[in-house]
Amino acid sequence: MNTTPRLLALLPLCGALLAACAQQPPAAPAAPNPAASPELKAFPSSLAGHRRHVIELPALPDEADRQLELIGVKSMTVDCNSRGMDGRFEARDVAGWGYTYWVLRSQGQVRDTMMACPPGSQRPGFVQAESTLVRYNSRLPVVVFVPEGMALRYRVWRAGAAQDAPRR
Repeated sequence: MNTTPRLLALLPLCGALLAACAQQPPAAPAAPNPAASPELKAFPSSLAGHRRHVIELPALPDEADRQLELIGVKSMTVDCNSRGMDGRFEARDVAGWGYTYWVLRSQGQVRDTMMACPPGSQRPGFVQAESTLVRYNSRLPVVVFVPEGMALRYRVWRAGAAQDAPRR
């Protein structure tokens, strides 16, 4: 049985579906929650040798299903080698308030695989430290301190639907 005609008949449909996906406009970032801003006064404004970053998250109806990933990065020239950086995020409490802020503890030491890369494979990029997941909470700002010379990136993760585990 020759399946080639059937597959060829599906090509226009697959192309149309891919084109529809590609034409989706990027989601506009939601506005920060203004209720979180007054709470910022409780957090430390500086930490020696670090820069402060503040993430104000938008209010969402399903915040219990979300997580915020904090990623400490260092910009540098990269090539074909795999790289990683020392460091971990440390949770600290704001005395008397019960709020948590985060400090990236890192010396900025980069490790790599040291393979011989082809000429011209160097390009601008970044290396990241171990990331951490924190609770999504739009009612409070997320305050993060990273060492000088490093930057902070973040992602919002969404949980899928809960599934029943099979019994064996």
